[in-house]
Amino acid sequence: MKHLWLIVCAIGLVACSSATPSTPTPTIAPTQAPTTMAMPTIITVPVVATPVVIPTLVLTQTQPTALPARTLTATRPAPTTTLAAGTMRVKLFFVALEDNGKSGKKIGCDDSIIAVERAIPATTAPLTAVLRELLAVRDTKYGQSGLHNALAMSDLKIESVSVINERAEIRLSGSLKLGGVCDNPRVDAQIKETALQFATVKRVAVWINGKPLETLLSDK
Repeated sequence: MKHLWLIVCAIGLVACSSATPSTPTPTIAPTQAPTTMAMPTIITVPVVATPVVIPTLVLTQTQPTALPARTLTATRPAPTTTLAAGTMRVKLFFVALEDNGKSGKKIGCDDSIIAVERAIPATTAPLTAVLRELLAVRDTKYGQSGLHNALAMSDLKIESVSVINERAEIRLSGSLKLGGVCDNPRVDAQIKETALQFATVKRVAVWINGKPLETLLSDK
């Protein structure tokens, strides 16, 4: 019986203990680990530098249009070429001293005989007109040319001029004065070359006061 009672008491204790409201044990929530924020993954993409093609500016130098070359031809008119109404061009002959034939036909004393163009009134007797122009020049030096005039000291006038069978016959009168022996070929060349410029004249004969020019010059 004793044992039965102990069992009953034990059961009673258990029941009492079960009946006694138990103080709720506070539940401690487990410490929550701090939320770790996921860092974004940085993907490094290699940047390939694409070369920027800058269009090349080509400067083209435009060549100027070549104009056709103009050829300027100096046409030397014939002695009797008419320049204008009532005008014609002729040649007077003077001497380049000691030129030795460099500038023109060589004559005595190593000089040269040189033609100088001149305009005169048109005429049907150009040989007479050009000789009159030559004998009218009184300066020893012709203009700015520096050419010598061996006839400057002479006082000659035209008596007659004719052309027969390409031979010019020139008759003068007056005084012939020379500056020295070298003036002999100079006077001869100045008169005769002035006449020979015309195509109708191939030979020239000159008289002064009825005497041939060659005779007068040989006596000087």
